[in-house]
Amino acid sequence: MLGLYLGKFFDKIEDFFSLTSEDLFKVYYNEGLDSIACGKYNSAIVALKKANGLKPKKGKVLYQLGVAYFHNSMYEEAFRTFNKTLSVDPNNAAAHHYLGRVYEKEEALDKAMESYTAAIKIQPDAEMYYRMSLIQDKKGMHEAAIESLCEAIKLDPQVSKYYYRLGLVYDSSNQHDKAVEVFKKAVEYEEAE
Repeated sequence: MLGLYLGKFFDKIEDFFSLTSEDLFKVYYNEGLDSIACGKYNSAIVALKKANGLKPKKGKVLYQLGVAYFHNSMYEEAFRTFNKTLSVDPNNAAAHHYLGRVYEKEEALDKAMESYTAAIKIQPDAEMYYRMSLIQDKKGMHEAAIESLCEAIKLDPQVSKYYYRLGLVYDSSNQHDKAVEVFKKAVEYEEAE
């Protein structure tokens, strides 16, 4: 409800104050970011669409709009928006990452792997390696999943879910001793979190 009032409030800003389009862009963009941070994705979509209307094809706005769509379970819109983002900013690793997550939701595993690979090439990130390992494990590519999880752990060694997933992959590939070792580390880091 508050988002509805805020939206009306921002519409009235234009009537009462003479703001430049740059100022309005900043107001709408920041409102979109704040709404995403609060989990108010409908409000974020409204604000970011207005920001995009003021500066069409601005990569950072399109990306954030895609994030709002994704978290609002509007996967088709997220897919289109992340593709637009990448047409404007092909080196946006986060957009590749989210596009991979959209593909995952659609069970397009090969496409998801392509997106994660593109993201990793641009900016290696532990979470992207982790997401890649999930796909590799689903496809029965256990050795590749183990390599991806080892990379995730190398980049962020204190995240328990990486060890837990690695233990599951070791266990499913009949490497039970390694699985036990890794599960112990998962518990150790989980207690520290």
